[in-house]
Amino acid sequence: MAINHPKTVAEAVEIIHNNISLNDEILWATTIEDDLIDAYFALGHQIRHEYGLWTGNDALLESCRIISGNKDLHVDDASMVINVKEKNILNES
Repeated sequence: MAINHPKTVAEAVEIIHNNISLNDEILWATTIEDDLIDAYFALGHQIRHEYGLWTGNDALLESCRIISGNKDLHVDDASMVINVKEKNILNES
């Protein structure tokens, strides 16, 4: 059975946003960006694994590269682009 990974940052953020608990949403929205880096390893690992960044989801990686403006963005840094976009959405709500 094929896994349908998100192909864009917007799709990845939508999946996170639709599955986040209210407690996590509040915690995430109130975390300052510098402290977000502390959570990078755990959250980043989960995103890279679940969304196929380590296993060839080139479409999502390219979307992260476009948004970051870094055409050489590494897979390990791509999850941070998704994390920051989700945080921005939570701060707007």
